[in-house]
Amino acid sequence: MLKAVASSVAAAAIALVAAGAGAQTPKPAATPFAIGTLQPFGPSANAPFTQQLPNIGRTRSVTAGCAAMRDVVIPSFKAALTADQRFVETRKRLPNYAELVDDPEHQNDVYRISALHKLGQDAASLMQDAQVMSKALGDPRLSAETKDPQILAERRALEALYTAQVTRANLLNEYVMREQAATAKQGLEDNGAFHARNDANAANVIYAPNQPMPQLTAPPNMPLRSGIGLADKRTMEDWGTTLHTYVHTAENQAAKTFYSIAQSCTK
Repeated sequence: MLKAVASSVAAAAIALVAAGAGAQTPKPAATPFAIGTLQPFGPSANAPFTQQLPNIGRTRSVTAGCAAMRDVVIPSFKAALTADQRFVETRKRLPNYAELVDDPEHQNDVYRISALHKLGQDAASLMQDAQVMSKALGDPRLSAETKDPQILAERRALEALYTAQVTRANLLNEYVMREQAATAKQGLEDNGAFHARNDANAANVIYAPNQPMPQLTAPPNMPLRSGIGLADKRTMEDWGTTLHTYVHTAENQAAKTFYSIAQSCTK
């Protein structure tokens, strides 16, 4: 399920973020999430939204929009910020994992498996945080059928924020699943039933079993490793930065909408 959502949501949603760099000419859609090609955002798009959402007292939240802001939207936004705090550590793990994969001493040992397991835990935690927003969007107080302009604005902003959060979680989860499949395949090649049969052709192997051929292509939205330690660390750093920037931009836009409505609820 995660893989299906990632492939459908990421291609469309992230292309919009890349286009936000300011170019007017349409860009090719074949690789909307190409690693290392995302242009830096301007200060207005990338600067953090530093205002704190105002407290909304129960005596002042008499309107439907203010009640939804207090009881549904603000808790959802806090979940998004919690996910960002988790992803700070994930961004550190990504280049460290690449370094282990490229190290002949660790590429097939328990250190790589442990690092991959932690990335999988990160993906699961990010998805749990995203589900808080998913449940909020199913709350009748944020119904898409309402004619209340405040509620409609809150819902649209929360939908965009959820899309960004769940896309990031799905992409990380897909990466972990692909790496798990790769490590399982390497285990079969090294220790499985095919090992003895492959021994006869060992003289014709260009790359040793513990030195897989470098990737020449990568699936859409996935990082491409070269097998060179420093280069792959940088690739994974760039991928983590791109994921962060995509979500951060959606959060800034949502925060501006939420803050404007929340201010009106304190008067």
